[in-house]
Amino acid sequence: MSEEAFLAMPIAFQGLVVESTSRCNAKCGMCYQAAGPAGSDILGKAALDEGTIRRVLEEAIELPTLGKRFHLAGGEAFLNVGSCVSLFAHARSLGYTEISTTTNAYWARKPAQADAILREARCAGLRRMEISWDYWHLPYIPPQAINFCLIACAKWGVSSNLRILTSREHSAEEALAWLDPEALALATEIISCPVFPTGRAAKGIDPAEIYKSGDLASTCHSVLHLTINALGNVAPCCAGADQTEGLSFGNVREQSLTEIVATMNTSRMLRALVFLGPGTLLGILEKGGTNIGREFTNICHLCWTMASDRQHMSKIKAYFEEQQQIAVLDVIKRYADQPT
Repeated sequence: MSEEAFLAMPIAFQGLVVESTSRCNAKCGMCYQAAGPAGSDILGKAALDEGTIRRVLEEAIELPTLGKRFHLAGGEAFLNVGSCVSLFAHARSLGYTEISTTTNAYWARKPAQADAILREARCAGLRRMEISWDYWHLPYIPPQAINFCLIACAKWGVSSNLRILTSREHSAEEALAWLDPEALALATEIISCPVFPTGRAAKGIDPAEIYKSGDLASTCHSVLHLTINALGNVAPCCAGADQTEGLSFGNVREQSLTEIVATMNTSRMLRALVFLGPGTLLGILEKGGTNIGREFTNICHLCWTMASDRQHMSKIKAYFEEQQQIAVLDVIKRYADQPT
């Protein structure tokens, strides 16, 4: 890829993800956000007010490089059901065509309550619900809540995606065995993936328990979601980078989303990350004498490992600042060498 093409390619996002709160009723051992009732172990007790999220939705829908998807997450966004419903309705009124959310379904402990909340959310515009469930949720969420949530999703026409995290000891089959087969049959999708050793899992789960792929050559430019965490910081994805300072490009409380996205598009570091892959940044660290190993669950784990360490990111950013200076000097030299 030429330098010109590399700099000209716009960074595109499939949609907008807003993490409205760092709080969660559960405190699961594998949580990549390290969320809990008192807030996040990483971000503290943080939340975005509804007015700020509404403004962000209005700004985001005008971005030409953003798909018309809005995904509301937490922590546990449904700690404030009314706000969730209001935001779904606002997103629909603005023209978002795919409106989705993530929840642990704690609120669905009774059939009538599950039914009422799904009906209200569906009428407001919700089209898809990702339901977190696995071994680590069991101490906090009764299996019946998941059953009732799946049943209500099917009744009201909301697509359900049952998302299960696994380790060597705790399989998807184990998690599914706790649920009613009749309710499982109503799930639109059931997806499992390995636990990432990030957030709380980085300290609380034995590394030997975690699957490692070893493939660090992948890129992520086709699966990015512009993400705003509960502090208001803007990151290029929601798979761990959103919990780091290293990949924060601005804050929606201080700048418009349009300005922040423009900054992201001019970042050579971010372009290298998304178009060439996190393995490229790993190579920069290694050439500079920093060895963080090469055994990672996937590129998201690698990305989080680098971006959550200030020293690592300082070295990476210094490298790209130097490359930027070299590029500017090269342009000046070429201009100076032209005949007058």
